[in-house]
Amino acid sequence: MDRDRCSIVISLRLLSILALVMLGGACNKSTIKLHPVKGKVLFKDQPANGAQIVFRPENEDPSAKLPTPYATTTEDGGFSLRTEPHGEGALPGDYIVMITWYGPDPKNPEQSVNKLPAKYADPTTPLLKVTVKEGVNELEPFKLKP
Repeated sequence: MDRDRCSIVISLRLLSILALVMLGGACNKSTIKLHPVKGKVLFKDQPANGAQIVFRPENEDPSAKLPTPYATTTEDGGFSLRTEPHGEGALPGDYIVMITWYGPDPKNPEQSVNKLPAKYADPTTPLLKVTVKEGVNELEPFKLKP
């Protein structure tokens, strides 16, 4: 009888652990509804391969700690936003867009330098703004100039 009782206790403990693991996995699923955002970054009419793009909520309250969508451009300058830890896309709303594009400094190849003018990454005087809407968002290309 003790052996059967011990087996039941072990089985119940394993079921409890399994239930907690499954419950924990379910808790990690995001309840935030993100919407796909795709676009392209061009500098001097050429794709900015490897540029970093950050969308910051326009009227962000620093204490709100809203998720910040970001992306890195591909070879053709294209990007698809991601919002960690929630996944692909962004929340609907108005955003300022900050873009940097680091590469080797021609004077000192061991150091990186932003290939774009600093004005494209200045959050105090943003040049680029977008509105993310519910549904799929295909943005016009960001055509950056020197």
